[in-house]
Order: sequence, then C-alpha cells, then structure tokens
Amino acid sequence: MFLGRTRSALRYLSWADPFYKWKFSKGDCPSCGGKYFLSLKRSDFMTRCLTCKANIVNISLIPVIKQHFGNSASNAVAYELSTYGSTLSYLQNNFRSVTTSEYMPDQPKGAVVDGVRNEDIQSLTFDEDTFDLVTSNSVLEHVPDDIKGCSECYRILKPKGALIFSVPLYDTPSTIKMAEIDKNGSIVFHQEPEYHDSRLGGPESALTFWRHSFHDICERVKAAGFSNVRLVDVTIAPSQGLSTKVVYAIKD
Repeated sequence: MFLGRTRSALRYLSWADPFYKWKFSKGDCPSCGGKYFLSLKRSDFMTRCLTCKANIVNISLIPVIKQHFGNSASNAVAYELSTYGSTLSYLQNNFRSVTTSEYMPDQPKGAVVDGVRNEDIQSLTFDEDTFDLVTSNSVLEHVPDDIKGCSECYRILKPKGALIFSVPLYDTPSTIKMAEIDKNGSIVFHQEPEYHDSRLGGPESALTFWRHSFHDICERVKAAGFSNVRLVDVTIAPSQGLSTKVVYAIKD
C-alpha cells in the first residue's frame, strides 16, 4: 500500500510544471476553511489547499452540497462511493449519517470485507428511497454501464434527493466509449487502453470505460431517470485556471 501511494505521488509530481512556474493564490477551502492554495500547474487537479492538502477537484463538490441542503444537512443521510477524501470528511462532519463503499469484484455485493462495504454501482444492494445524497469523485468513468450506475443512484435516493459528482470532462462532441465488457465477460477496447490510479488496486489499476463530454453528460444522467440535471461551475482558487464542472442532479 505504501509503495503504491508513493508511486502515485511520484506520477502526480511528474505532471507538474517546473517549480518556478508554480503559483500561490488565495481562496476559501470549503472543507477546512484554509485560505492559501498551491498550483503545480494551472489545473484544478494540480491545485491543493495548503492547510488540508485536498485537491480542488474533490472539494469542489462541497459548495454544491451546501447549495442543495442549506442548513438542513444535519438531518440528512448520505452515501459516498468511496472510503476516503475531503468530500467524505465534510459529509461525516455535517450529515446525520454517512455510508461508504468500495468495489471489490471478487467479493459478494453488500458484504463487509475488512470493515469496508462492497458495492457495485450498477447493482446496489440498498433499498429504494434510502439516501438524501449520493456523491462520487472520478468513479463513473470506470463503470462499464455508467447510465445504469446513475439509474441505481436515482433508485436509492429519496424524492428531492441529489446525486452530486465529478468525472473528468472533455471538450468532445459526445462521450467516447473507451472499452466495454462483452456478453462473455471479456473486455473489448475501442480506444487505446487508459488506466487511472486506485486506492485499493494501486497505480494504473482502474480501467477507464468512458471519456465523458461536458456537452452531453447531463443528457446521459437524464437517461437514468433524472429530469433536473445541470453542470455547476466551481472556482475555489484563481490559480486553478478553468472552473471545475460538477454534475448536480435532483430526483423529482
């Protein structure tokens, strides 16, 4: 685990600009209240709060969560599709209860393995109308059927509940299918294989199935049952460059 995280950190630094191009800026961290940020590159992913060390992609969900719940979050129940991160820390500090999970394909769905609940977003084990909020950060691009995953989130949300998430978004005319799983369970690649780091699997262990486009991501989420879907542009610190686009969907 330590070696995997070290490799991920070194890869992260390899994407940075030369140190003399790094920039500091002031902002308001919605997670810890910190005021200063460091950008290793003009990018939300490469910009971090100097107090809590969170990158802007992850904490950008928090202003949208606050916008949806106002002062009523203390009575709400949330489900976060991971077991770590600044969004999760915020939920645990502000919501009545928070359920978390990871995906372990070789374990039974709904089982608790070494204290971690196993869930497949394409076939969740929760009852309908269970949660007020579902959140995720960089998950749906790794789901073979992302629309089915959003449909499951719709099912387990209570009426007026929200699905708030981020995925890498590209300026392509439409979402690109990178790979799929055929009827025999084999992976079929439609583009050059792309892998991301995973906390459980290690560096470059999570296969990318989709390159989502910001032009059609809302329509894909609507296809899962949501009728009220929009992209929210979030800027935390000026040095991040372009705003982070967060998907905000409400169950009617």
